[in-house]
Amino acid sequence: MKKKIGLALGAGSTKGFAHIGVLQQLEAEGISVDMISGSSMGAIIGAVYSVGTDLDMLERFILSLNMREYMDLQFPLSAGLIKGEKIQELIRLFTHNKTFAETKTPFCCVAVDAQTGKLDVLENGLLHEAVRASMSIPAIFEPVAFQGRTYIDGGVLERVPCKCLRDHGMDVVIGVDVGYHGDPVDVNGMSAYQLMNRTISIMQWEMTKFRREEADVMLVPEVLFVKGRFQTDQAGDCIEEGRRVVRAALPQIKKLIGS
Repeated sequence: MKKKIGLALGAGSTKGFAHIGVLQQLEAEGISVDMISGSSMGAIIGAVYSVGTDLDMLERFILSLNMREYMDLQFPLSAGLIKGEKIQELIRLFTHNKTFAETKTPFCCVAVDAQTGKLDVLENGLLHEAVRASMSIPAIFEPVAFQGRTYIDGGVLERVPCKCLRDHGMDVVIGVDVGYHGDPVDVNGMSAYQLMNRTISIMQWEMTKFRREEADVMLVPEVLFVKGRFQTDQAGDCIEEGRRVVRAALPQIKKLIGS
């Protein structure tokens, strides 16, 4: 019997463009994914892929993307620097305004209920609304209301959402972690914004490192050369790094899935 394969795409802002390369290389190797989960940027890429979007077309779009065009800054500040409506509209277009029930590949994403502090798995309703909830980085994006709750970024509690794939019966879970993983960083001269990002990265790593065991294979693209949250000039390098880590882990993956 064919083993069911789940792919968990982690949070990491534009470092998450590596997820495109991961998906491309898995397809090139003939490895089909039975379910995808995503957190923050992983939710964006996962949702877009789940409706059948051509990955090469997506790569071409990303390489030509100017993120500044989608930064709807709001003044005076309310609960976030960026409204997020322009990015949500882009996600709506790429997911063809579809719901979770209409995807070609089953998909779910995670977000944190700001009121209760609990992680929720989102798997009903419109994809673009759920993904907007999952990508609500605190202080950067305004929190968003979805199905009666107010959500912030899923990466606050679960950077790489593997458990929900187990809960859906996946036999083999492949995680993709594009975030900080414990290496020393020179903080001299960092701005307040950079130090805030550094603090969030440290907290996320402390939670993530204990949850890596939930994946049978954890792919770790080396994409920490991307310093900003919204840079796209190094997107091509991130995508290629995603391809590379799949090629490197191919023997392990094939052994697990029995091919």
